[in-house]
Amino acid sequence: MKFLGISYEPSLRRSGGTTVSRVCSALALLLALLVLLYLCAVSLTETVDMNTNNPAWENVETRTDSFLCNVLSFAVLTALTVGWLLLCDRAPAWLVTLLTLTAVTAFGVCFVLSSQSAPTHDSYLVSNAAYLASENDPSGLSGEYFRRFPFQLGYVLWSEGWIRLFGTGNNYLSIEILNVVCLSVTYFAILRSVRLLFGDGRAFRACAFLMLLCLQPILFCTFTYGNLPSLMFSALAIWQVLSMNGERTDLLHGIEAALLIGLAVAIKKNSLIVAVALIIVMLIRAIRRKNATETAAALVCVLLCAVSVWGLPLAAQAHYERRFNLKFGKGIPMSSWAAMGLNEAYIAPGWYESRYTVVNFSECNGDHDEAHRRSMEVVRERIGFFSKNPDYATEFFTAKVRSQWNEPSFQSLWTNQVRGQYAEKGALASWFCSSHEAQVKSFMNATLQFVYVFAAIGAFLLLRRRRIEDALFPACFLGGFLYHLVFEAKSQYIIPYLVLLLPLAAYGIAGVFVKRR
Repeated sequence: MKFLGISYEPSLRRSGGTTVSRVCSALALLLALLVLLYLCAVSLTETVDMNTNNPAWENVETRTDSFLCNVLSFAVLTALTVGWLLLCDRAPAWLVTLLTLTAVTAFGVCFVLSSQSAPTHDSYLVSNAAYLASENDPSGLSGEYFRRFPFQLGYVLWSEGWIRLFGTGNNYLSIEILNVVCLSVTYFAILRSVRLLFGDGRAFRACAFLMLLCLQPILFCTFTYGNLPSLMFSALAIWQVLSMNGERTDLLHGIEAALLIGLAVAIKKNSLIVAVALIIVMLIRAIRRKNATETAAALVCVLLCAVSVWGLPLAAQAHYERRFNLKFGKGIPMSSWAAMGLNEAYIAPGWYESRYTVVNFSECNGDHDEAHRRSMEVVRERIGFFSKNPDYATEFFTAKVRSQWNEPSFQSLWTNQVRGQYAEKGALASWFCSSHEAQVKSFMNATLQFVYVFAAIGAFLLLRRRRIEDALFPACFLGGFLYHLVFEAKSQYIIPYLVLLLPLAAYGIAGVFVKRR
C-alpha cells in the first residue's frame, strides 16, 4: 500500500481495526504530538546543561539558545540525513542493520575501555553486592540499602550471573561492555519492529541513521545499573508483540513477550511503563480478533504478561532471601517517589531529595505501610497547594519537564566525569568528556532537537492511519513523560524514551523525504 507517497509493505497483516482501536490510537498519538510540540518549542529556544560546577552533587543550569544556530544545525543534520537515505536507498535491510549495529558496538566498546569508569554510589552498591554474592558472601545484601530498595535485587541477580560467567571479580568493565551488547540488541529489536510497522523503506533507514546520531545511549553504557539491560528486554518484548499478526505463532510470540517484559521489570521497575503499553495494545488487538480462538490466545498472552511482571521481580527477591536467609520486606513505597517528585529540590523541581524516601522510611522504622501513609499526606498536601496556586504549579512542572527532557546529554557525559576510574581516561573518552565537551553537548543538543521535530511530524502523520500498533512506541514515550512528570526527576531516566522515540522520528523523516519514483 501507499501512504503519503511512500510505499509500505508491513508484515502486520491487520492494518485496520475496531472503533476502540482507532480511538485509542488517535488519543495516544494526539497526546504524544502535543507533548512533542512543547518539547520542540522549548528545545529550540533554550538548553539545560548538566555540568560539574557543583562537584558534590548534580548541577543543572538553563541557558538561552541561539535560534539561528539551532536552525543552521537542523539544516546540516537534514542534509546529512538526505545523504544517508540516498546512499542506503538500494542497500538491503540486513546490510543496513549490520553496519549500524557494528558501528554502535565498536564505538561503545572503545569508549568503555577508554573511559575506565568504575561504579560509585548506588551503582557501586548493587554491583558490589552482585560480586560478593558470586563469592557466596551475603554482606553486600545484608545492609540497609536493599531493605530500602529491594527492587534492585533483579539487577543484582543479572549482574551476578554475568560476573560468574566472565569470572571478572570486582572489576566491572565487563558489565559495561555487556551494556554495549544490550544496546546493540535493543537497536536490533527496534529495527525489526520498524520493519514490521513500516516495511523496509526510508523509515527503516532513517531509524538506523538516528541510532548512529544519538550518542547519549552509547556513552551511558559505562553506568552499571539496570537501565540498558531493562531497555533491551523491553524492546525485545515490543518486537514480539508486533510479531503477533493473527497466525499460529501468536501464542509463542506472546509467551516470549511476557517473559521478556517480566525480565525488564525485574531488572528496572520503570519498565512497568512499557509493560502497561504492551498489555493495552494486546487487549485492544484481542477485541478485534475475528474468531474466539484468536481472542482467547491474545487474552492468555495478556494474562501471562501480568503474571510475569508481578512474579519475576518477586522471584529475584525470594531467591536471595532463601539463599542467604535474609528478609528484605517491601522497601520504600512508590508513593514516596511521588512525594519527592511533587516537591522542590536543591537541584531542580522534583529531583532527588532523601527526606521523602530514605529519611521518611527510617523515621517509620522501615514500616512500608506507615511510610506510604506519610508520603500520601505529602502528596495530597502538594496537590492541594498546586490547585490553589496554578501559576506556581505551571512554573513547577514546566521547570521539571525542561530539566529532564531538555538536558541533551541526559547525564551520559556527567556520569563519565564524576564517577571513579580504574585508570586514567584514554584519548577517546578525554576528547568527549574534557577537551571537546562543549562541542559534544552542542551536537547532542542539535540531534535532540532533530529527533523531537521529526517525532512530532511522525505523530501527526500517523494520526491518519490510526492503527493501534502504530501507537505502541508513542504510548511508551507518553507513559514515560507522564510518569516522570509526577515521580522523581532525573535526566538520565529519559535515555530509554529517547531510544523508543526513534521509530516515530524515523517515520516523520520518511514522510517528509518522500521517495519520488
